[in-house]
Amino acid sequence: MEPLSKIEEKVVGLTDVQRTQMYEYAKRVKKETLEEICPALLRLALESEKGVLKNQLGMVIFHLQKNERINTVIGLQKLLDAALIVNPEEMFKILESADEGAQELARKIKSIL
Repeated sequence: MEPLSKIEEKVVGLTDVQRTQMYEYAKRVKKETLEEICPALLRLALESEKGVLKNQLGMVIFHLQKNERINTVIGLQKLLDAALIVNPEEMFKILESADEGAQELARKIKSIL
């Protein structure tokens, strides 16, 4: 497995194929896992040192949160995307400290980076 610093370097250049694959993995996550990791990933995105995501992705996340849809598959997909931008190392810590489904998601995401 690569060190996280190498993963962070690759995340900057996340391809559409990699993003699509990550979204496919997120679709397989159980509802219980969504409810566990989405709030933590949202906090990560909102409290990042790089500031609030002031782009299209940030607006989508805000809209999902406002409409109480952040704990959905789409919410997870967008939060993963944001977390990879703002703090991939912390994102993997969150996923790896959660349930088995989240840990499997972390392994799969690392495999495509």
